[in-house]
Amino acid sequence: MGLARVYCVFVVVFAMACSQQRAVDEPLPARDPSRLSHEHHAQVACIECHTMGTRPGSNDHKPCDRCHAQAFVSQPGELCKVCHTAIVAPRQGEPLSAELRKYPIEDLWQAEPSLFSHRMHLDNARIEAVVGFHVTCADCHVRDEKLVRPDHATCTRCHAAEASPKGLVTMADCAHCHTATSQLRTRARLIRGDLKFDHTSHRTDRRGTQIKCEQCHAASAVATDVTNHAAPKIESCVGCHDDSDRTPEGARMRVCGTCHNGRTQGLATLAPRSHLPATEKPIDHTIAFRRDHAEAAETNAARCATCHTQMSGNAHDTCDECHQTMRPADHRITFRELDHGPEAAADRSRCARCHVVEFCTACHSQRPRSHGFPGEFAKGTEHAMVARENVRACLTCHVDGIASTCSGAGCHTSAVGAPKR
Repeated sequence: MGLARVYCVFVVVFAMACSQQRAVDEPLPARDPSRLSHEHHAQVACIECHTMGTRPGSNDHKPCDRCHAQAFVSQPGELCKVCHTAIVAPRQGEPLSAELRKYPIEDLWQAEPSLFSHRMHLDNARIEAVVGFHVTCADCHVRDEKLVRPDHATCTRCHAAEASPKGLVTMADCAHCHTATSQLRTRARLIRGDLKFDHTSHRTDRRGTQIKCEQCHAASAVATDVTNHAAPKIESCVGCHDDSDRTPEGARMRVCGTCHNGRTQGLATLAPRSHLPATEKPIDHTIAFRRDHAEAAETNAARCATCHTQMSGNAHDTCDECHQTMRPADHRITFRELDHGPEAAADRSRCARCHVVEFCTACHSQRPRSHGFPGEFAKGTEHAMVARENVRACLTCHVDGIASTCSGAGCHTSAVGAPKR
């Protein structure tokens, strides 16, 4: 009893550790009212403000002073908050202190989002036909031997007006790559929370073999825009991190600290199934699990199907491939003669998982072994003893009832058990 209780507690803790937390819908974050409104500046050409390599307004407020010249010579106001974090009034003889905000701004809302297509730029045949060479991941994502996010300077190498072949989109054609709207940044694709990841340590594996970008970013080649550029799946990490030739023992996927800052290995932080190779059994699959797995399988058949991919259909038939070839543990040599009757009467649905109705009728239509040779069972007193021990067993075949069956046979009167005189 104590062992069963401990097992139940373990299963509950295991389920809590591996279950996915349900995401709570949160309201959209408010927009920063101090940010520059592109909609209000739609009549101004993009290249008037966005010159390559310089921040808008950095040259003594040019070109903003064309419309806001009066604001720049007046007392600091709300307009200044577009570019400055705070403006401190100077003392006598001291210059004005106005710290600039980070540029480009990277808050939750992204203005003029990009429509960049990885699929188009990774089409080697098409790119080579236009520019004479094809683009690799490092051409855009590596600068000074460091991994960086591409910016306008990166695009300029191919799309500058003086460098672009005829017909290729130039940097002045802003509307070709940007949409006049605002959208939430795709934070889900960024490393966040307690996760940690370093691209530098993933350039080569333990043997010194190069790790290619497409090994993890397999979906990049078919991504038509930023919204469908999926992050790497956890399966791509498992294949390498559980290969002792490629990854040291301390960086296994089951070691939480490999990827998480705030988690340590323990009972409440078991690695979920997605973090383990397909050949490894879950931690609750002990020697006793084969005998005790029925409750777990009935509760969550989908979890079983994660590894046991050859199982069939619905929740009641997911185990038939095993149970039709491997008999249950209680189906001993005496099960047919002694135990299967009470078991079937108690839970027929259990029998139906393996045995169809025809299986039962084919067997029960035959004369039971306990009845001996035809004509002999009814003559002697043996059948009376069997009937007294378990009358319900008689009703399995004699479906008309004991009274009609026994009295109709010419042996008994209507009073059951009283012999005919």
